[in-house]
Amino acid sequence: MGRQMSAGEKSATPIRVVCGIDVGGTRTKVGLVDASRPGRVMALDVFPTERESEGAFYRGIAESVCRLVAQTGTRPVGAGVSIGSYVFSDGTIDGLSSMVPFLTHGHPLGQQMSVTLGLPVRVDNDARLICMAEALAGEGRGFGRVLTLTLGTGIGFGLVEDGRLVEGEPRGHLAGHVCVRERDDDPWIDESPCYCGLEGCLEQTCSGTALERVVHRVLGPAVTNKDLFQRSVAGDPVARRVVDRFLGYLLRALNQYVYLYCPDVIVLGGGVARGLESYVDRLQRGIVAEVYQGQHTELRVTRLREESGVIGAAGLVSN
Repeated sequence: MGRQMSAGEKSATPIRVVCGIDVGGTRTKVGLVDASRPGRVMALDVFPTERESEGAFYRGIAESVCRLVAQTGTRPVGAGVSIGSYVFSDGTIDGLSSMVPFLTHGHPLGQQMSVTLGLPVRVDNDARLICMAEALAGEGRGFGRVLTLTLGTGIGFGLVEDGRLVEGEPRGHLAGHVCVRERDDDPWIDESPCYCGLEGCLEQTCSGTALERVVHRVLGPAVTNKDLFQRSVAGDPVARRVVDRFLGYLLRALNQYVYLYCPDVIVLGGGVARGLESYVDRLQRGIVAEVYQGQHTELRVTRLREESGVIGAAGLVSN
């Protein structure tokens, strides 16, 4: 006969733990997440992404998971992987060769990660999983249709509905290439053409990289994007003109996204978004598109930082 619990003991419900793995070109982040509370990262490990040896790449991630398991005394039931690539439904990727040489087109990332970890594994595009993180634990929580734009080195795009990715594969992850500039608007920006082949696309105009080019040309090579926004808020007339133009281009994209996807909320992330916090109200007023009478799209700036990729990747398994 089993031992009867005393009055002071409580029946403990085991925590369902999932693993989130965020593979970047520079750093890899591995975390264990409480599936019942998607924003709760129980333990996190961050280390340089292995770029030379495929075997060392997988061993390093497995060793990281083992460290976190030992640290928390838990075992994950599965793992999600975030990576900056098109990801096919079978877990193979379109390639990340410019960042990690052995992660080329057709690499079976999901299958090999599953064998390495001894867990079921799902893989998806990093920008989509940032959107998943916002929907589950960030500024998109409580909204039905969540759209995210990550304004970083490029433009990342994600769309989630009711806590789930809207497509089986990331067919829209290059949606940062909508056009926002006419041919005669600041044509020098396109002197180094965007790989998409379009002139005046959003990524070429409003990514962190693009804004930095403008800042260096107008304000000098030592001035950063952060400096630009600080100077603008402080009233510097040149900085204000640069920011005004940037906001105008960004609003052209935001209104197009409302018409295309009818999101309940758009969440801005990436390095540039931090400088936009002082301009949220202005941007909100500039979103005039509506899909039907009375339809409204909220605009938010992310509050998730270091752990967003891990949270989103874990959401592939826990959701």
